[in-house]
Amino acid sequence: MEILIADQNRAGPISRDFLPEELTARFTVHLLRFSPGVVAARNACAVRAANDILVYLDDDARIASPHFLRNHLLNYLDPSISAVCGQELFPPDFHVGPPDTSQFASPYEEAEFFSRHSSLRRDVANLCTCNCSVRREVWSAVGGFNSLFTGNSYGDDTDFALRLQARGYKIVFDPTASVDHLHWRSGGLRLSDPKNKFSLEDRYLCAWLLFLLHVPPKWWRWYLWHQVLRKSLFLKRNIARPYLWPAITLALARSFFRAKALLKNHSA
Repeated sequence: MEILIADQNRAGPISRDFLPEELTARFTVHLLRFSPGVVAARNACAVRAANDILVYLDDDARIASPHFLRNHLLNYLDPSISAVCGQELFPPDFHVGPPDTSQFASPYEEAEFFSRHSSLRRDVANLCTCNCSVRREVWSAVGGFNSLFTGNSYGDDTDFALRLQARGYKIVFDPTASVDHLHWRSGGLRLSDPKNKFSLEDRYLCAWLLFLLHVPPKWWRWYLWHQVLRKSLFLKRNIARPYLWPAITLALARSFFRAKALLKNHSA
């Protein structure tokens, strides 16, 4: 087995010295430096990977079980399974949630609202790159992660799950393949890290791409409020600084039309 680490820290490259000896003793570890772009790095690592199953993790995913990888891989003994959505536990207590038995009315609703801290194994139209896996041949068949999602690229995993579902590929949620998602606020391409000087337009582009690609009209008002306005104009730190509102409003408009242009050119 091998581990490919995509280093995108703006402060400079990380050193192999930080890698635990027990990790390098068990795995072939490739430490790769990429220009900023989460999706580009994920796709490049997938192309370089030598094995048939790709497992994706965030840098702040803490693995408790020594059987984590085995639990992912056992799913692929079933040839009908194309991808695995792993369990994601949240701070501060990292408790496992109740079984999510929801019957969603659309794939988008399942991609948006399924509880990844659920304790129930089931088929889903959901996937998060903080903890997931996919057959390499399936990754290739759908063209990998969508390269239109650039920079921090929040939403590319939702887009990936919905494209898998639309092509008829089966995703299973496996609560035994579990991580604690620490939600670190620094490093990588995080918007919360002051070292990452994304423009306002860049910050909002991916939210508009997901909206234009996948959100059905029934959910437009919900999405615009919760995923766009509350994460931009009505972000807590912005509400108290009204002098920022014109710039934010302009950036939202410009990123919307930029997203539309990208999709138009991509489909041409």
